[in-house]
Amino acid sequence: MASRLSNEATEAAPDLLPATGRHRTMLFPRRRTTPRTARKFVVATLTEWGETSRLDDMRLCASELVTNAVLHGAPVGRLVLVRVESLDEQLRIEVHDSGENTPTQCVPEESAMDGRGLLIVSTTADSWGVEERTGSGKCVWAGFNRAKSGAASAPPRTTGPQGATA
Repeated sequence: MASRLSNEATEAAPDLLPATGRHRTMLFPRRRTTPRTARKFVVATLTEWGETSRLDDMRLCASELVTNAVLHGAPVGRLVLVRVESLDEQLRIEVHDSGENTPTQCVPEESAMDGRGLLIVSTTADSWGVEERTGSGKCVWAGFNRAKSGAASAPPRTTGPQGATA
């Protein structure tokens, strides 16, 4: 992916990444309140687009991915980028951070208080993964298939950058 996170605090960022459908991107500071704010952004975007058939699943996955980025991914003083994308076959939530560690799914002990984020994502989303970025960091994403959700395909895009998301 050809994007970089800047270290400048900003409420909204231009859509920096190529896509074939609708998308919306926002930068968030690395703060304790970021998962809640990012959830609201994801829900507002999906609701505006009429993509509400699996809204609770997408909200949960967004929360887990952003929480992981804040706790384990984004270094202090850096930003977290959240992208919501509506593709022909899938709705996708991406969380980008500039941390170098690659997240891995684990199965925590029953008594553990944390460590279930990617386990929750893997059982809730239809697919998920980690992608490298140009420069530092990674993109962790969760995908929700339209056929499973009953959502309609995204309308074709008529303006803006063209290309496929890797």
